[in-house]
Amino acid sequence: MSGAGGPCPRHRPVRRLAPALAALALLAPSARGAPLFLWEATGPQAKVTMAGSIHVGRADFFPLPAPYVEAFAAAPVLAVELDPTAPGNQARVLQLMTGRGMLPDSLTLRDRLTPENWERLKQAAADHGLPAAVYERLQPGLAAMVLMMQAYLRQGLDPELGIDKLFLDAARTEGRTVRELETIDAQMALFLDIDDELDDVFMAHMLADLGRLGELTEAMIAAWRSGDAAALDALLQEQAGTDPRLEAWYGRLLDDRNAAMADSVDAWLRGDHDVFMVVGAGHFSGEGGVVRRLERLGWTVTQRED
Repeated sequence: MSGAGGPCPRHRPVRRLAPALAALALLAPSARGAPLFLWEATGPQAKVTMAGSIHVGRADFFPLPAPYVEAFAAAPVLAVELDPTAPGNQARVLQLMTGRGMLPDSLTLRDRLTPENWERLKQAAADHGLPAAVYERLQPGLAAMVLMMQAYLRQGLDPELGIDKLFLDAARTEGRTVRELETIDAQMALFLDIDDELDDVFMAHMLADLGRLGELTEAMIAAWRSGDAAALDALLQEQAGTDPRLEAWYGRLLDDRNAAMADSVDAWLRGDHDVFMVVGAGHFSGEGGVVRRLERLGWTVTQRED
């Protein structure tokens, strides 16, 4: 899975930084020796640098520490979960939301949820300024996703300031190769293919998280800032809870996707082009995370420091 021929990029001079990234790198706060949410593995002719992203960001995430920007500048290929700005992906999201994302016939979420969960959902949506017309005919998993995104926005977290969005914009500006690890259909299926028996469990779980979203978000950001994958793993384990049905869903959300990501990185390391990969920070933590999976495949993976 390498790109077109040519010398290994590790032996070329480092590229100039894209203007947007160069500006964000200026005067980056430095705590030398502090771990970053950034790992690298080196193959015979290629290096893959892997950065954990928070998909909805804030202005105070920037400037990024220099190692993020320098690793990106040195790699000719950017890999992301998917590119939400690609016209084809945007069209497919709309198609899925207005097709599979809608409840059949004249059903509404009132018909799919217990009265208690329906009332809790209505109150939470009203508290976050989300009109009933926006969510009441959506599949439960999609309605939960829409409400959660609205809650993030009202907390001042913006997908336009996500770490992956920053690097995608820079890669597009430079005309750099962008590889997508996943598809819109696969990601949306996580929320559209929730078993009917899980609807209420999933919605109750989401509403509970929503009630302490500020606390959860700040804990996640703190773990990302300090490069603490173990702390993030503990947070994710707590969120998954102990319900076997939810544990199975979280397995699809993380473990299954981590395995596929690790397989992709394994193939790139056997190629001849360096890759800078940016995926959600949760994909790196724990025994099922990308880092441990790569180590079990025989690669040495090193966490970068500032």
